Amino acid sequence: MTEAAVRLTRLSPDEREQLREALAVLFSGSFLVRAVEQHAKLYRFVLSNFEAIEDYLSVAGWGLRKDETLGVISFTGPPSARMQLGIDDSSLLLVLRLLYEERAATVTLHGERTALQHEVLERLRALSGRTVTKTRFVASLRRFQTLKLIRILGDEVDPETVIVLYPSIAFALESTAIDQMVERLESYRPDASAAADRYDDESGDDDASDDDDIGPSPDSEEA
Repeated sequence: MTEAAVRLTRLSPDEREQLREALAVLFSGSFLVRAVEQHAKLYRFVLSNFEAIEDYLSVAGWGLRKDETLGVISFTGPPSARMQLGIDDSSLLLVLRLLYEERAATVTLHGERTALQHEVLERLRALSGRTVTKTRFVASLRRFQTLKLIRILGDEVDPETVIVLYPSIAFALESTAIDQMVERLESYRPDASAAADRYDDESGDDDASDDDDIGPSPDSEEA
């Protein structure tokens, strides 16, 4: 055991609880984001014990990445442990990533990069060339909020709702992979005559057709 890892055996009960909570967040969501209020304390703890925790995880083949400028710590593992995204979620992730880059020069007073719900939806329509239903779009937004890639400030179905773009988006889709994902998703675009770029305002549950293309490969990407 390395000297860094030995330090973990000397943690106080409170620090051990922080370690447990931090690892639980990383295992379940992959990211600790300094800008997320619930993550701030755990982020600082992992950062101050980064080498020790990294050594501890490496025994099982896992790892950590950090970017102190962005304020993100990322959990890394073998390919089998990576989250698979369907074509809808992959398209939305790409849109959010592109918007994150575009908003670099227009951050808010709090240093956040934001976009309006309708801006995200319009970009998603243009990119995918597919029908975008309310239920699928909202489900994807909620999923990415759970993963701490975004924060939704209001009703997900309101076009004027503000969406905070967390820097963890840059970890989920690195800049070097953007062009490749664009090409991949463009290959899945339906024929223009068959695509219906509309926002379906249906109420209630989706019908069976709304879930036809949800699932693993070939319409999957790694997050």
